[in-house]
Amino acid sequence: MPGRMVIIVNNGTPDRLLGMAVLVSGAVALDMEVDIYLMLWGVYAFRKDVVEKNKELIEHKELASQVEEGLKRAGLKPWYEMLKELKEMGTVRIHACGAAAKAWNATLDDLILVDDMCGATEMVDAARQADVALFI
Repeated sequence: MPGRMVIIVNNGTPDRLLGMAVLVSGAVALDMEVDIYLMLWGVYAFRKDVVEKNKELIEHKELASQVEEGLKRAGLKPWYEMLKELKEMGTVRIHACGAAAKAWNATLDDLILVDDMCGATEMVDAARQADVALFI
């Protein structure tokens, strides 16, 4: 029986977002519906003017070149390319917190892959009803 996974994202670093995309790929492979809710730093990471230049790892910066080589060797694409493909393959919806978008002066047109804006109540309710709820 397919279920529903909710991921609330308040981190905008590529290493964390890649981990999130990998978890989404697992859920899509299990035929689950996935809702991703972006909070402050998540909204920032999904900005069109930020996404391609935001490459800095949050942890172990001294290993950045090794990680990049390892990801290429493993055949992993950037997190935003993975999410784009996953949205085409399964039911993956991405929602941006309206207040966070206002904080970054961003509209839906300024963000990649985002389907709509929402509020905190919607995020909490979605997490409450999900089979799997994660906070990244």
